[in-house]
Amino acid sequence: MANFFYRQCLSLATRQFTIISRTYKSNLSYDKLFPKCKSLDVLSGPINAPTTESTGSEKKFNGFIPIDKLDIAHRHARGPGGQHVNKTLSGVEIRFHIDSATWIPESIKPRFRDMNHTRINRDGYFIIFSDETRHRLLNQAQCLDRIRALIREASLVPKGLSEEERKTIEQRKNAASQERVIRKRVQSLNKQERRSSSLDLNSN
Repeated sequence: MANFFYRQCLSLATRQFTIISRTYKSNLSYDKLFPKCKSLDVLSGPINAPTTESTGSEKKFNGFIPIDKLDIAHRHARGPGGQHVNKTLSGVEIRFHIDSATWIPESIKPRFRDMNHTRINRDGYFIIFSDETRHRLLNQAQCLDRIRALIREASLVPKGLSEEERKTIEQRKNAASQERVIRKRVQSLNKQERRSSSLDLNSN
């Protein structure tokens, strides 16, 4: 009886440990729906659910995008899908005016324009479209995540060269130029020797 009770307790403990340690992800989980989405990349970074937008004086984008300041339109999705594509407006297009976007820090806007100039129209509106799924809300969420990733990418300022790196580059340039001058000098001397030898043969 004691052995039976011990085996039952051990079985329950093992089962509970297996359930706790098991990681289950639904087919509708975010990383399965958008395996190539930039929001899952390290570049996008974690979103700590900010409740207020970034101010123009701030240097960092906190990830908050006010929905009421975006122009959201729904379009027919592209690609295969049969009559479902023609009947529903599952594609989502989001646009906003960059100069009027107070939730983007002013220090990020110039680099954001340069990096995404193909997505900006003549009126200064940034336009992005998504139709990767058949669900309108999921496409809208992907558009927002793309915007976050692009803004965070624009906020990364390239690291400048240090003084030692600049000196090393300058030394390499000088060495390369000197080597080029020496090579040309050797070539000119070889040509002069060939000309002098040909003249001597002709005179004889």
